[in-house]
Amino acid sequence: WLIERRLGEGGFGEVWLARHQETGDHRVYKFCFQGDRVRSLKREMTLLRILADTLGHRSDIARLLDVRLDQPPFFIASEYTEGGNLSDWAAERGGVSTMPPGERIELLACIADAVAAAHSVGIIHKDIKPSNILMHQESGRWRPRLADFGIGVLVDPSWAAARHITVTGF
Repeated sequence: WLIERRLGEGGFGEVWLARHQETGDHRVYKFCFQGDRVRSLKREMTLLRILADTLGHRSDIARLLDVRLDQPPFFIASEYTEGGNLSDWAAERGGVSTMPPGERIELLACIADAVAAAHSVGIIHKDIKPSNILMHQESGRWRPRLADFGIGVLVDPSWAAARHITVTGF
């Protein structure tokens, strides 16, 4: 994987876009360089595993693809979305206010479906904002994808225990 460009940063570390040298595929890497800050990555890994194990792959929730938490640089990797985050995507189109009302309502309904799915398995995101909603194309249409569960919470740890998932990072 070749690191292409920085996408952002947070309390845990930095987010970078990478491209596979042979296939050209893209991934988003969240790097943490300090062991005392890896807790956020562990929490996000746990929540994404619970979501995947209970709901299966959903195109409206970011998917975890790779993890390294045993030595620095610590990271989690997820799928890349070509449209960027909701703020950038909307700005490129003249802003959300220029979208027809029906499209805005559909966009909000899709985001609400993803949030409801997470809630259905006892996961509260706690940081829903335009930069944590990523836009991707699906069947020729732009769709939102909920990402960054780094400060999320698991309401009932028995969800994880029932699926033999170790709860870490909380």
